[in-house]
Amino acid sequence: MRRTPAFILAAVVGAIFAPAAYAQGAANPMHPAFPILDEAGQRVLASGGAPSSGKTCGACHDTAYIDAHNPHSRAPRKASCAECHFEGSRLPTDPASFDEAGLLRREAIRIRSPRDENCAFCHGIVHGVAEPLAIPDDFEAPKPGEQGERTYALTRDTGEILSPQNVADSWLNLKDKAARTYPWDVHSRRLVGCTDCHFARNNPAKAGVKHTDLDFLLNDPRKIPLAQFLRRPDHEFVAATCRSCHDPLAVHEFLPYTKRHMDTLDCRACHVPTLAGPAARSIDATVVLPGGGPRVDYRGMDRADGESLNTAFATGYAPFLVARTDPAEGTRIAPFNLVTRWFWAAGPAGDEVPFASVRAAWFDGDHYANDVVRALDRNGDGRLDAAEVRLDSPGRVEVLRSRLAALGVADPRIRSTIVPRPVNHDVLAGPAVPRDCTRCHAEQSRLNAAIPLASGPFPGGVVPTAPEGGALALGGVVASPDGQALVLQRDSGASFHVFGHSRGTWTDRVGFLAFAAVLAGVAVHGGLRLRARGRYAHAHRPMRKAYLYTAYERVWHWLMAVSILTLMGTGLEVHFGGSWTLLGLPLAVQVHNVVAVVMVVNAFLSLFYHLASDAIRQFVPPKDDLPGRVAAQARYYLQGIFVGQPHPAKTADRKMNPLQQITYLGLLNVLFPFQVVTGVLIWGASRWLDFASSIGGLTVVAPLHNLGSWLFLSFFVLHLYLTTTGRTVFSNVSAMIDGWEEIEVEVAPAKGGSHD
Repeated sequence: MRRTPAFILAAVVGAIFAPAAYAQGAANPMHPAFPILDEAGQRVLASGGAPSSGKTCGACHDTAYIDAHNPHSRAPRKASCAECHFEGSRLPTDPASFDEAGLLRREAIRIRSPRDENCAFCHGIVHGVAEPLAIPDDFEAPKPGEQGERTYALTRDTGEILSPQNVADSWLNLKDKAARTYPWDVHSRRLVGCTDCHFARNNPAKAGVKHTDLDFLLNDPRKIPLAQFLRRPDHEFVAATCRSCHDPLAVHEFLPYTKRHMDTLDCRACHVPTLAGPAARSIDATVVLPGGGPRVDYRGMDRADGESLNTAFATGYAPFLVARTDPAEGTRIAPFNLVTRWFWAAGPAGDEVPFASVRAAWFDGDHYANDVVRALDRNGDGRLDAAEVRLDSPGRVEVLRSRLAALGVADPRIRSTIVPRPVNHDVLAGPAVPRDCTRCHAEQSRLNAAIPLASGPFPGGVVPTAPEGGALALGGVVASPDGQALVLQRDSGASFHVFGHSRGTWTDRVGFLAFAAVLAGVAVHGGLRLRARGRYAHAHRPMRKAYLYTAYERVWHWLMAVSILTLMGTGLEVHFGGSWTLLGLPLAVQVHNVVAVVMVVNAFLSLFYHLASDAIRQFVPPKDDLPGRVAAQARYYLQGIFVGQPHPAKTADRKMNPLQQITYLGLLNVLFPFQVVTGVLIWGASRWLDFASSIGGLTVVAPLHNLGSWLFLSFFVLHLYLTTTGRTVFSNVSAMIDGWEEIEVEVAPAKGGSHD
């Protein structure tokens, strides 16, 4: 029976603007009455056939179009209209639900937009009642129902549970349960349902949300009339992102480089810190347990065979961070669970054998087949318990292989794969979200932690390999460090440079070698000086005090020294992350940036002063006999200082020796600008995205800045040591404090100049 657009419009008005009573489960007050039809298009009251959602709903809605634009129709387990849009996920068939004309009575018309419990019928645990949350009895072995079979796949694959209830109020036996005074999912607490984020692309009520993959469109302003939408709703659902509703830049001021974090991280990388639901670590679908389901090993759960999921002690787990590339959002680090699956495969392509066929191979009727029992019964009691149901030997594998082949399965064999499952729910907010930067900004962090995959023995001895390519950058290799359990050993996450985490680059090695060489040279030279001390009488000419360093020069020098020391200290804390901490990473970054600005301003003021006062000449090596002067100064450091030779002369016009002048020439004209430029590029990496990407981003710039830091540290150690080579150990430092230093009365044209 065909309905007019007016009736359809009335239906949508009833669905959208229904009163509160309807929202609590009452009948739809406006949807027109209709009969329930079977697959042949006959009324089920007359034919006695099974109800058909396609035929029933197709009387008004274009179900052919909907099925063609509905991934739920193409899934292995097809979802019908009733499962999503009818209360209880089934069409009523009892005669009491119909009137004399064969149409559904008003009180039986419980049609509505999909609610969370409809989605939960296939996807996982949704809990919205006052009773304490518990894992359903059929969670591990869903029973076939009138509309199909529940899978709980979302919860089983990731541990996600959608509920506004506090975790502490559940029945689950969780570690630190009393302290978990936050909801399972903050969106459920705030009445955000599944269809608020997953909705039809052509829904005119969602015209302000981007429905297209076209990069140049922020949203699609086109919308269709309401009646047309009801007739042909597009079920290729939009999956709204966090940023469809939230502006992360408005609420994360505490984060240094906020935009960089937002460009690199999926929001859920931080806002789903842990999951407490039963998340699979490995699934052995080659076997069928006595309850009727596959063997599942759960993450973060200490559980004995046969123990209830509600009573087993659970610690939960932190989802694993993986770089994911999305066509619309680019590459971001997002949370995943990795599920290792073993399954029976068939045919040349190795397609998975349906689990119903696997059940048929294990069972004869309601009991395990006799030959299966004989092959697997270890204790000889004539029956199989959960611990015995394992294909851990070639003989046991062969029994099931033969039974599958007898059922018509072509070339049955065991395969294994690692399936990354994205974590999208169980989002937390506020104090429930950790702000510990070292969770990522440390050498051993969530970015490279080994991921436990499974415990042996493995079905058929088959070991999976790490997936390669695709949108995920898993990286790493599958290994068994103890010979029993499998783990995915990951690399450091080369896709991103993460301060405090990304170490061991070539710049670290080269910089450390330079620093170690300087340190070793200083140690050897200082040791030889101590050994020669007292053996020789040092020659000194008549001395007089001279005012060598102006107040500005001293202020500039000490401000520069304090700046460099602070930058090195905060830089080390940023680079080494959780290895040691003084200020904490966010504060260390802020101090580093502020002091860097102070140092640059100080350097520019110093340049102006030295140019204006002509003091810049102090940094320019002399033109006359420069090689000879350099050689004389080098001979003093390498030989004369050990045998008591007089210090090379220093004058007010020539405060630095040639070696110092050459060193400062390179330091101020090469290394200092290099550090400033690379530091500015690090600061601007999230502000100038295109330019940063064109030069390789932080993966190139940050290691170069790190190399410059090692060279600055090497110079600082050498400079500090050379200040001790004056007339006394502290004479040079004293001169830089009050400006006065003792110099020779008679200044000979010594080629070496002075020390320092």
